[in-house]
Amino acid sequence: MFKSVALAVASALCFVIVLPFLLLYWLRVFSFTTISQLFSLVPGAFGIVLRRVWYTCTLASCGRNFTVDFLAALRSPNARVGNNVYVGVGSWMGLVNIGDDVMFADHVVVLSGSRHHGIEASGVPMRLQEGEVKTVRIGRDVWLGSGVRVMADVADHTVVGAGSVVKDTFEAHDIIAGVPAKKMRSRKDK
Repeated sequence: MFKSVALAVASALCFVIVLPFLLLYWLRVFSFTTISQLFSLVPGAFGIVLRRVWYTCTLASCGRNFTVDFLAALRSPNARVGNNVYVGVGSWMGLVNIGDDVMFADHVVVLSGSRHHGIEASGVPMRLQEGEVKTVRIGRDVWLGSGVRVMADVADHTVVGAGSVVKDTFEAHDIIAGVPAKKMRSRKDK
């Protein structure tokens, strides 16, 4: 009972703190990413509640028990997050759609696809070439290990080994690892 009351009080206090930043964001004085990065610098349980309030107020959808740890941030207000999602220390998310019960270890990066910049026109600087930004889907009940880089969808019930680079989509229940990630086995195997 005491814990739930303390969480409610902390959430109310954080909402009061977040409110001016919401106004500045809606007035386009500061970008979503700027405020997300600022709030990522607040340590401890208070920082987690602060980020939870911020993302609940700003994301396209944000489920219950969303935990974004120290130095972690989402970079797009169009992101969608399910229930019981944990984002580890120093992790960064682009345009994502995250299912329920997902765990991101520390220093996970989810890019908004794999083609952010065009490279085809050799006479034009790459920074000026049209790229493609897409929503990356992280399915339900997924665990991404420390240092994972994701550029493609991750199916439901997948485990991604630490340090892996996911550039292809695999079947549900697969355990994948490596650079680039490859199927090691299925969670359904005995």
